[in-house]
Amino acid sequence: MNEKKQIIEPTETIQMPAPSWAPAVLAFGILGLIAGVFATGFMFPAWWYAAVGLVLVIAALRSLISRGVKNYYSLPRDQGDVRAELPVESFSAPKYD
Repeated sequence: MNEKKQIIEPTETIQMPAPSWAPAVLAFGILGLIAGVFATGFMFPAWWYAAVGLVLVIAALRSLISRGVKNYYSLPRDQGDVRAELPVESFSAPKYD
């Protein structure tokens, strides 16, 4: 009755991405692009908001794409073929006497 169960290594792992400010910068850049259309005459010329927004959008997209590519290629290539095998047993129908 004192069977010790062995804990085996996990066959697959979950890889979480690193935290990033790129989505927030992307949203702020899109806001700048939209403000470049509607903010004529507010503090700066409208093209200035659009130019800053475009730079932020390009920088954020570059960061997101490069980080995604780096995370993809850092994953393990072969995780092995380790499975939980079911025991082979022969089953028969219950006999009623």
